[in-house]
Amino acid sequence: MIHNRVKTIRESKKISQDFLASELGLNQSQYSRRENGEIKFDTDEVLKLSSLLEASVAELFGQESAIFNNHNQKGGNFGQYISVSEKLIEQYEKRLLDKDRIIELLSHKIEELTSK
Repeated sequence: MIHNRVKTIRESKKISQDFLASELGLNQSQYSRRENGEIKFDTDEVLKLSSLLEASVAELFGQESAIFNNHNQKGGNFGQYISVSEKLIEQYEKRLLDKDRIIELLSHKIEELTSK
């Protein structure tokens, strides 16, 4: 589960809950509830945690990343491939769609309120 991975990575890097909470715009108690799995991290939080913890989103979800570097004849990188589970990609895309729907609904509501 993502909350377990976040906690493990945070502790291994000796980063405090207070610091991450502050960076996410939460208080320590709110952050702690997410890290304990009581509340799910939202998409924006996952992306920000990925940056703050210097870990890929796949790592946060506990997915193994396979990186293959092929070299061309001149010794440079020919390409790179990172394997991410289809389920992770589906979850991420669904959350993005949900976020877009919420933004659209709120935009309509704002228009209604400002036109009155």
